[in-house]
Amino acid sequence: MKKIWIYGALLLLLIILIFGAFLAYATWKDYQPKPREIVFIEDRGMVPADTELPDTLTALIWNIGYGGLGAETDFFFDGGRMVRPSLELARNYLDNICRFLGQMDSVDFLLLQEVDVHSRRSFYTDQVERISQAMPGRVFSFAKNYDAWFVPQPITQPYGRVVAGLMSLARHRPALATRIALKPDATWPTGLFMLDRCLLEWRFPVGNGKDLIVYNLHLSAYDDGDVKQNQMDSLRQIFLREYAQGHYIIAGGDWNQNPPGYEPSSHNPHLKPTTSVPEIFPAEGWHWAFQTEVPTNRSLQEPYRPGHTPVNVIDFFLLSPNIKLLEVKGLDLGFQDSDHQPVGLRCVLNRSGIQ
Repeated sequence: MKKIWIYGALLLLLIILIFGAFLAYATWKDYQPKPREIVFIEDRGMVPADTELPDTLTALIWNIGYGGLGAETDFFFDGGRMVRPSLELARNYLDNICRFLGQMDSVDFLLLQEVDVHSRRSFYTDQVERISQAMPGRVFSFAKNYDAWFVPQPITQPYGRVVAGLMSLARHRPALATRIALKPDATWPTGLFMLDRCLLEWRFPVGNGKDLIVYNLHLSAYDDGDVKQNQMDSLRQIFLREYAQGHYIIAGGDWNQNPPGYEPSSHNPHLKPTTSVPEIFPAEGWHWAFQTEVPTNRSLQEPYRPGHTPVNVIDFFLLSPNIKLLEVKGLDLGFQDSDHQPVGLRCVLNRSGIQ
């Protein structure tokens, strides 16, 4: 009996040592971005230099779900069972995503979220390269918001290596691209395996000494509300500071919140409501640009079943007061290749004053 206790104690000590070594290595490998980092602007020589931005502009946002969350899938982290799709499904989803994006020739700015570059969940496909090949007439930038050496969940089939982020593409060449850090999803040790949220900022001179600033964003999903509130507070400070200098601001992406006044039950009575962005944000005169006719996000507790799977609207734009909203439109793709759907925007810069 004494030997059993000794062996048991030794086994427990070994498990603790292995777990401690795993945490130590994960901490050493942890992605630690700076508050602000210049991001490379990739130009394949297809975009004319020094072209002035037109007054009327278009944009499209889409969380592509790393080409792994199409209609046939659910997801373990959201109450489902799947960790990743089959290789055949993943290839099909990404092919369809690239085909769709390749048809967006007339759109000025495309802001994409959950784009993988080296992740087990997407079979280590460089999606930035694939998407850029599908849109050869664009400049693009990529900003990491997820770089985990190894995600151990679920124990029976670990998520593994993840490198992903935000990708912005444009028909016009920005003067500067910057990654701006936001509050991460979690602190140590959970934060070792979660996202380090950020903004991808592009600045375009508009010819009057001011810039159009285009922000690509993806706010926190897995938090108790405090992290997202901190991120929103950071956005308020950033946006108001830039607007006070006379710049024009378009911010779009996956807010992981409902737009103001949105009633989720208008799409599905079984959908649990999420938090909503403030109606007045970051100050009076700013415009939320959203639509409610087409849901932009679906539940991942099960594969998609139209009319049954809960859906929501969490993807939209924010415009500064010196930009006039002309149109915002959701594009219904039936959630075939992602758990999100694209949203398009058309707006006009008011160079003479506030709308």
